[in-house]
Amino acid sequence: MSERILDCTALTKRFGGLAALNALDIHVDRGEVLGLVGPNGSGKTTFFNVITGIYRPTSGVVTFQGRDISGLPPQRVYHSGIARTFQRSRLCLELSIFDNIMIGNHKRLDLGLWNNIFRRSRFEAQYEEGMERAARLLSALNPDLVARMFRPVGDLPMIDRRRIEICRALVGRPSLLLLDEPSAGMTHDETRQLMDEILNMGSYSDGLTIVLIEHEMNVIRRVTDRCVVLNFGQKLFEGVYDDVVANPVVQEAYLGKDVE
Repeated sequence: MSERILDCTALTKRFGGLAALNALDIHVDRGEVLGLVGPNGSGKTTFFNVITGIYRPTSGVVTFQGRDISGLPPQRVYHSGIARTFQRSRLCLELSIFDNIMIGNHKRLDLGLWNNIFRRSRFEAQYEEGMERAARLLSALNPDLVARMFRPVGDLPMIDRRRIEICRALVGRPSLLLLDEPSAGMTHDETRQLMDEILNMGSYSDGLTIVLIEHEMNVIRRVTDRCVVLNFGQKLFEGVYDDVVANPVVQEAYLGKDVE
């Protein structure tokens, strides 16, 4: 029997009279890739925002690795082992690749004044460890980025920026990675390449569990173990990709009637 890493029960988020999430039950098994599917406004990103503490749930329970994290602030959710990316890039374009990645490693760094001034050897050891970790993650996605680690991110194409965002999310060694539209701004070929790279990172990330929001159904088909379809904040359907696209309600509402 699969071990559940994330379990959401009757999860609800209201904005005034609007229920963005409505008594939603979702679970994620350790090591799987779960696809979250639905049109704009169906509650997908709201779900991520509630899980990661950006929004407090109106009601319901979020359990992560057996611990209730409902309503915890983002910093504590991150420290518990959940990291995410955003649909719109949040990289600091003036900073280097290395600097952007290390922003995601703050939970493993001792940034106290005493440590950084008077215990320089420890600070240098943390710096070297960060360099090694960043280089290892970059090598798994695009080895050419390692040699450019101190160049500004703003000089890079979109696919490399997406790679850096993923490295920044993974550098803190999360157990669960939430990917929000990783294909945004990229071509179909770039999207295919990036998703292959992510799936091949298992050895770098200790059997990573992924929840993926994605409109590109070819991506969902290729990379997910299971899908959940949302509609107006509720679960419309759940199953493997072939069952999702074969379901007439899903076909009519989201995918069109000519889905193959």
